[in-house]
Amino acid sequence: MYTVGRAAELTGVPSGTLRKWEQRYGVVVPQRSSGNYRLYDDEAVRRLSVMRSLVDAGWSAQEAARHVATDVAAAEAVLPRPAEPPFEERHHTLVQCAQDFDVPGLERLLSDGFADADLVSVIDDWLLPSMVHLGRAWQRGEVTVAGEHFVTASVHRRLAQAFQSIPSAPAGGPRVVVGLARGSRHEVGILSFALVLRSRGVAVTYLGGDLPLEAWVSAVRLVAPAAVVLAAPTLEDLPAVREVVEAVRPMAAVLLGGAHQAEVDGAERLGHLAGAAAASLATRLGAVS
Repeated sequence: MYTVGRAAELTGVPSGTLRKWEQRYGVVVPQRSSGNYRLYDDEAVRRLSVMRSLVDAGWSAQEAARHVATDVAAAEAVLPRPAEPPFEERHHTLVQCAQDFDVPGLERLLSDGFADADLVSVIDDWLLPSMVHLGRAWQRGEVTVAGEHFVTASVHRRLAQAFQSIPSAPAGGPRVVVGLARGSRHEVGILSFALVLRSRGVAVTYLGGDLPLEAWVSAVRLVAPAAVVLAAPTLEDLPAVREVVEAVRPMAAVLLGGAHQAEVDGAERLGHLAGAAAASLATRLGAVS
């Protein structure tokens, strides 16, 4: 639960505006503490974040509030996204596997894809653009939820296998902590980044998804990395990401990827090519590939 001041910090909405949205439009209904102070839960913070983004995109506060109150997920879906990568026929292959639940085809496709020695090209030119097109196909109703999960789980397993197959970096080299904030579970992009970084000789401590703030702080304090890398894949990730950035940046440089990286202050933005960004970071850190 967050106070009105803390909710304002996490959403980027001034406390006075937050109260006005609450009272005038009913976009959230805060709970009350024993001392009658407003308290906001994660869902309220998410709603306020979505409304702020809609207003920033040019919507009137009244129209934004109506959309958020009706269906916050649908409201989030209309927000501007990074440009969809150009379509190539090879990007459609994952979609076909999702539509047909083609286990042998998917396994063959991933095996062939990861046979390329240039991991940056595998990630940036084929895998992640294909995952974007898979997500768009799901949004259009061309792929079921089960089909999308089937492919995503297989891709995650293949990335994890490739990550584990790379020998650990020599002791004494740069270390980087990589993961996602509390509530965030879209790991394919951040794990792809970690894979390329490890392949370039960087000692990567990969924490996975949905890591609470306290765990982030303790891990960074213990590891003392040269950098911390996380991502904001969805709008609802923003409040938790902002908390992590604020908490760990006194201890290490913080770099941020994901579709909504531009909406978080205090972190260096990585851009939208995970493989190239990882290779660039390895070069900056002086790692040996």
